Amino acid sequence: MILTHRFRLSMVLALLLACLAGSSCLSGSQPQVADGAKKRLSVHVTNVVDGDTMVVQGGDRIRFLGIDAPEKGEEYADKARERVQELVKGPVDLFLCEDKDDYGRYLGVVMIKDSNVNLTLLQEGLARPMLIPPCGNPVAMDVLLASGPALLSRKGIYSGESFEWVEHENAREKIGRQAVVRGRILNLHRGKRAWHLNFGQDYKTDFTAVLFPEGRSHFRNLGLDPADLVGREVLVLGKVKEYDGPEIIIQRPEQIIPLQ
Repeated sequence: MILTHRFRLSMVLALLLACLAGSSCLSGSQPQVADGAKKRLSVHVTNVVDGDTMVVQGGDRIRFLGIDAPEKGEEYADKARERVQELVKGPVDLFLCEDKDDYGRYLGVVMIKDSNVNLTLLQEGLARPMLIPPCGNPVAMDVLLASGPALLSRKGIYSGESFEWVEHENAREKIGRQAVVRGRILNLHRGKRAWHLNFGQDYKTDFTAVLFPEGRSHFRNLGLDPADLVGREVLVLGKVKEYDGPEIIIQRPEQIIPLQ
């Protein structure tokens, strides 16, 4: 269950009465419920805009938190939208962040009984992780873990050539190209300028994921620590470059997907 101090469920009495009356369930009200609330706001979906945005009764738009589905005209966009339509035919429960996005949409986790729709879309390869603080902080690790199986099996949006993965010992084959590198992180070296997540014993020849200050700040802003990845098997996405062995520069946490 995802419900933390960054989430407030819109369940003010007047709001609930409006829902029961069939009018707006979200408009004109701010998410404001005490920390630790266990109830959910149940609403009906009136329109599915695309694979990560829907409209609920009353006209308010909900943006699925932590994910990014293909835009209209892109491959798998129609399939993602159709899948959301299938999933939200009945009433859905919402957990909303207290902040809206720049387009005035509520950011939230969409639940059907005990099934998390946001994570389902990731698991089926119909969306990719997109984590933006502060709303993305509580769901960050769940989102990254949910996307791993689809990326590993190259399902849906990951079926393209740029998502073809290789074991870290063979990363040199992909130098100069977008690729996915699979391996277990052995250690983290904190240099003066860059941090290196090393996948082999010899940093001068083995594959490395490199984090410069800007990249590290994105981890920090989401409440994530690259050191927690040491010992874990991961998939690293990005352009493979040559610098004392093959490397990928990590600019965002979404480039390192834990597999366990």
